[in-house]
Amino acid sequence: GAEELALLERLLGLPKGNKYGVQGERKVPVLQTNNGPGLTGLMTIAAHLVKQAKKDQLLGSTAEEKAVVQQWLEYRVTRVDGCSGKEDTRIILQ
Repeated sequence: GAEELALLERLLGLPKGNKYGVQGERKVPVLQTNNGPGLTGLMTIAAHLVKQAKKDQLLGSTAEEKAVVQQWLEYRVTRVDGCSGKEDTRIILQ
């Protein structure tokens, strides 16, 4: 969640300073923004960071590519996050 988003921020070359938190029992990531409401959810925040870094091509260029990126992000949230341990995660990603 929040740690992965901080890593993504660094890999995109964005300056540090975003404040991440978690919300609820499932520890959904939240990004506190200075100029508006906070953003909630791994997919939403990841897309926001990519756009902020002006690297929109990472989200796909064509409608099909965009759908595939969304599909993998959704898979990450719905399937991988539900794993109980590293072995389960390894198996599901295979």
